[in-house]
Amino acid sequence: MKLLHPFSHENHYETLRTLYKNCQVIHGNLEITYLEESDDVSFLKDIMEVQGYVLIAHNLLSYVPLENLRIIRGTQLYQERYALAVLFNSQPVGSAGLRELHLKNLTEILNGGIIVENNTQLCFHATIQWQDILSQSNNLKNEVHHAPVDVDRCHQEEMDHAGEREKHTVRP
Repeated sequence: MKLLHPFSHENHYETLRTLYKNCQVIHGNLEITYLEESDDVSFLKDIMEVQGYVLIAHNLLSYVPLENLRIIRGTQLYQERYALAVLFNSQPVGSAGLRELHLKNLTEILNGGIIVENNTQLCFHATIQWQDILSQSNNLKNEVHHAPVDVDRCHQEEMDHAGEREKHTVRP
């Protein structure tokens, strides 16, 4: 399946916002694609369940606010194999792109595997215990693919953020 680039970014964004604003359960697939770094995607924060698959691809967002997503059922799969696909979310040159997966409440993927690839700015996804999230009855529980992490860059960014927090800390 080839993702088609939308003709109009504004129309694409408005369509996504209209579809998912105030939505808690997606009766189908959640496809978050071709969004810009400056797009306000807070409309995704209420999503708790996806019946099909979750695709996060070709975005320049630094994060996708899916903190409340708890379950991906995988009744449909991306490329007939993946319930969660996080692909190509960075610029070939530059620093824009997905830096964090905000999936802190994701506890179960009932069917389908996971693929996280070509996200050069993404850190710490390799530390997630994906096998704990994949249901024991999931036939594709061994389909977990993620690209290696640039540990040095991620560690330096974490140190830089810690230094910034330290500068802004008010001491008594």
